[in-house]
Amino acid sequence: MTDPSASSRIDDIYEKALAVRTQRRDLRVSAPLIRLWDGDWNLRGISHAEVSGDFKWLLNESGTGQLVLPADHYLAKWIMDARGRSTQNVHVTVDKDGARWGGRMKTATLKKTETGLKTVVVQFMHDYEELKYIQVWSNPLLPAVFQFPKVFMLAGPSVWCLKLSLFLNILRKEASLWALPDDPLDPEQWFNLDQSRWSMVVAPSDFFSDTSIWTIISSRWKTWHDMAAPTLDDAHLMVTCRRHLAGDPPPWPGANLRHGCLIFDIVDKSGYYTGTSEGGTVLDGLVHTVQEFVNDMAEQEPNYLPDPNAPEEYRRTDWLGTLPSNPWVVYRENQYTGIQTSEFTISPATAVQINCGGNSMPGVNEAISAMVQMVGNLTSTVTVSIPIIGGAGVSLPPMGGPLDTFLKPLYSDTILAWMSFKSPLRPPRMGWSHYFERFQTGADKAYTLSSLLSIRAGLWATRAFSSHKITIADGAPYLIGEGGRGHFFLGDRIGATVEGMPAGEIFVEQVTALDLTWSRGATPSWRITIGTDKALEDPVVKSLRHVQTIMGDLQMLGVM
Repeated sequence: MTDPSASSRIDDIYEKALAVRTQRRDLRVSAPLIRLWDGDWNLRGISHAEVSGDFKWLLNESGTGQLVLPADHYLAKWIMDARGRSTQNVHVTVDKDGARWGGRMKTATLKKTETGLKTVVVQFMHDYEELKYIQVWSNPLLPAVFQFPKVFMLAGPSVWCLKLSLFLNILRKEASLWALPDDPLDPEQWFNLDQSRWSMVVAPSDFFSDTSIWTIISSRWKTWHDMAAPTLDDAHLMVTCRRHLAGDPPPWPGANLRHGCLIFDIVDKSGYYTGTSEGGTVLDGLVHTVQEFVNDMAEQEPNYLPDPNAPEEYRRTDWLGTLPSNPWVVYRENQYTGIQTSEFTISPATAVQINCGGNSMPGVNEAISAMVQMVGNLTSTVTVSIPIIGGAGVSLPPMGGPLDTFLKPLYSDTILAWMSFKSPLRPPRMGWSHYFERFQTGADKAYTLSSLLSIRAGLWATRAFSSHKITIADGAPYLIGEGGRGHFFLGDRIGATVEGMPAGEIFVEQVTALDLTWSRGATPSWRITIGTDKALEDPVVKSLRHVQTIMGDLQMLGVM
């Protein structure tokens, strides 16, 4: 006999599940909220009549956005009226599924087709672009005419070091320490330490609770983006940029920020060094791993851990998201999959030995110079008898200075000027026939903290890795969104099987790119990319990127 109460509860659960599914479907197909703002973050209008839109989120890089408006739309006319606008800058925010894309207009183009259709195509750059226009001074607290010490350097947890370096240079900008404020007649802009009036801030964090790996960062007027890129890659961290708008909840307890303020934060969504999964199989599940440094403190190896219990969040029916420690979203490639395109590349390690340096470690050249001068100055104690002047004794002058000047080109940067590290782990794996060594730029002095970091960067650049790039449709079956509106978003780790690889093997990678696109009359759609496509990069593009890195190093050496 059937229990009526049990049947009623099942019906209630079913009805609630249907209501939740309908609600999530409605949110997924709803149009994004597009708002345009002027340079002072005054709202100029909400777009409802755009022809199409395309906005990209990229991991630790500036994504691009494109909005196509009819030429006769009032917002299009306002954008093209550059002389009539009170401010030149145009900003945009796009809100969809809990995520917010914010950026500044780069170009606006008025186009006319052969059919007479006129549109305004507006190109935007993501707010991450701000970090490419903030330089890390040698000493942000001193004026440009006196910079001591010569190089800005910090050692500590990666998140704390990166955020402190960014904060100090934002402080230099917002407080107008050594330059005129934007409005010199406004007394509140002089030595402004009130963050409630700042245009950008760094989310606070605690040094002692920072679990990110330790690093050493250094800069001599590099941009923050260039300085931070190696550490962000090595520590698997992600920079978040979000505009704080009126009506938003406080980003942290007690926060008091102005409308339009840009909030920078650095988060660890990968769990790479604190425990996550690198992969597994369909039958056995994902394998729990944590990356640990081996005895040489340069190479790293995955340590396989017991499979942990499922987190409490995964047991709740009303919770959406994924946790770095236990990534659970897995796409299986078959005829019913959400995977649209896929590329998978494996790349073995290359060099087994990393070299760096060029100049002697601090103190070596100075010690040799002091020794040469000391020996040369002994001539001042020697008296020479000269017959032509009656055999009178003449004391020789100290010869230390001239002798040091003559010998300096011979001894300078010859002792402790180069470093070489050979990995003990790679040769046995690669076989007796393998690439030998690589010179790593970025550290001109050997046996210093920067040279150790350079060797670490060289080992990372020559490591073995796999490149997995796929595009996935939204809602098939997982939802894409942020802040409890989706199962995963940019920087989260998700898994996927690859058709043609060993059956059932799962590869877990970070989400590195997101693309929100829509057009008039069509449903907005997300396209995502997981993993890195650097292995698939065009050789010319890769060469240009390498030349850009070398030019940056030469610029840094040229001003030292």
